[in-house]
Amino acid sequence: MFQNSNRKAGKKEYDLAATLHEQQKYDEAEQLLRQSVQQQEKVLGTTHEDTLRSRYRLAVTIHRQQKYNEAEQLFRQSVQQREKVLSTTHEDTLWSRYWLAVTLYTEQKYDEAEQLLRQLVQQREKVLGTTHKDTLWSRYSLAVTLYTQQKYDEAEQLLQQSVQQQEKVLGTTHKDTLASKGLLQNVILARVPSATLSPLAEAARSRLGDFFTEGTERQTAYNDSEIQQVSRLLSQINTQWSKVPRTYITLRTISCLDLLNAFINLGFSDHWFPVTESGLPHCLRPSQRVQFVAAQSLVMTKSLDLEKGDKGRHCNFHPDESLPFEEKGILGTGGFGQVDRILSLISFQEYARKRVPRSMIFGGRRTEDIKRFIAEIEVLKRLKHRHVAEFVGSYTDPKYMGLIMSPVAEMDLSTYLARANAASHKELRTFFGCLARALEFLHGEKVRHKDIKPSNILVHHGNVLLTDFGLAFDFADASRSTTLGTVNGITPKYCAPEVADSESRNSSSDIWSLGVVFLEMAAVLKGKSVEFIDEFLLEHGSRRAFVRTNPSCLGELLANLKETSYPTDNVVLIWIQDMLMIQPTLRPTAAALIASITAAGESGNNRGLCGICCMSPDDHGLLDDYDMLDIT
Repeated sequence: MFQNSNRKAGKKEYDLAATLHEQQKYDEAEQLLRQSVQQQEKVLGTTHEDTLRSRYRLAVTIHRQQKYNEAEQLFRQSVQQREKVLSTTHEDTLWSRYWLAVTLYTEQKYDEAEQLLRQLVQQREKVLGTTHKDTLWSRYSLAVTLYTQQKYDEAEQLLQQSVQQQEKVLGTTHKDTLASKGLLQNVILARVPSATLSPLAEAARSRLGDFFTEGTERQTAYNDSEIQQVSRLLSQINTQWSKVPRTYITLRTISCLDLLNAFINLGFSDHWFPVTESGLPHCLRPSQRVQFVAAQSLVMTKSLDLEKGDKGRHCNFHPDESLPFEEKGILGTGGFGQVDRILSLISFQEYARKRVPRSMIFGGRRTEDIKRFIAEIEVLKRLKHRHVAEFVGSYTDPKYMGLIMSPVAEMDLSTYLARANAASHKELRTFFGCLARALEFLHGEKVRHKDIKPSNILVHHGNVLLTDFGLAFDFADASRSTTLGTVNGITPKYCAPEVADSESRNSSSDIWSLGVVFLEMAAVLKGKSVEFIDEFLLEHGSRRAFVRTNPSCLGELLANLKETSYPTDNVVLIWIQDMLMIQPTLRPTAAALIASITAAGESGNNRGLCGICCMSPDDHGLLDDYDMLDIT
């Protein structure tokens, strides 16, 4: 009976204090616990299990009242005594160590708190297992300490493991799981060094939260304007993230933002949308793949169609909708519009955009004419050739029709010829064959260029490309106004006689225009300038400014060039004479022209007049056959 009465020493006070503690009446609980500790130390001894429990509870109560210095001392005593009496791995000892670490963390003694929590995680993994809820919480506490010390990489890795295990053991909506996910989001957002200290980045992070309601499912889709705002905010935190705002939104929506860097490293971008489960990176678990595919509908705006090439669609933007581009500067202006450099806010690729006023294209036209015009654009988007600028996409907004092209070239042929010197002649020679091959391709696709001239030929990294084809005359048909440098949508200097005279024309009109371009290229190869041709025409023959209006002068001009510089280049003059025949039927076809150029190269004397890329006909089937060979 005496032994039983001893065991009851301080128990009444302890039990009442526990009740008051639960009611957050810490001051009253503290007084009772101090009485309990005194009685138990006197009756049971300082190392009795009940005494240790009361002292531990007293330390927790004092911690709750923010008396951290005293709490630290009590927890240190508790750890030492419990290790000695119960063992270092006893559950009660581990709880004392946990609270000591929490107190040290609160006192900003992060190094010691980190060491204690590392020990705690190891011991709880050993005693309780890696998936026990107390082990998982210890791992979370360690991650908090690492995060506070800006040890983001280790904190992220630790939390990724914890979230996966918590979802499996506790469920996706458990408070501990949600706490780990929330911390993981913060760790990811804080990983960039510039973001950890920048007030601007902190403000951006806070504003990002306005676009998300954590723990609830968004019902309405994001529009382009909102997605662009998210991108701009992300640019203050992480430049790479700002380039994939749709991916960021989708991953954050399904609480998988920790995988964003993995997506980026694997080359995933917003340009991939829409995706199927099989098209997602393998870092997503099957259940997450299902969530991602479902959530992507939140970011599927019409802008995603703009850069899909032949798989995309013409887009119509309303007055209240944002265009997914950032203007980077004007590249040039023409009679029908303006060409500027733009940055896509979806792929973050730079493109050339040609804008033409809608009134110039669609003014007075019927609906079926507009549909036919858009259908023609769709045909052009499918043209793929190494020497033809790529049609990326098209759109209309309330004021303009826009054509998106790639690449943004270094210069056009007009600028190239003005800057050319002897060092660039070798490269210039290859342009003859490459341009002829490109025109052969267009004509083979039943597309006429209609406005070949040096300013519509791009030079990019030594590669020559035809651009602005197929649509120039359509623009003219929509409006009969006269504009600088063009008459009814044509360029007088380069257009064929039948085009200038409004007679029937076909692909041979392109041959004439290319012939005039070849003439200017040949003059530069011969050490002359484009201006030399202009002056020669005004001083000879009928003294009129263009080849088509001064045909009698052409023979004299070619003879002059023939006597100048390298004789091996004179074969070009023969092609030019054939291309500039007044009678369209006498001009060579593009196929015949490239055949003559490649034949000259095969003879051995004129190998440089065609790039190696165009010496043979385009034969994708042959390439596919080689690709299928099993070479071992």
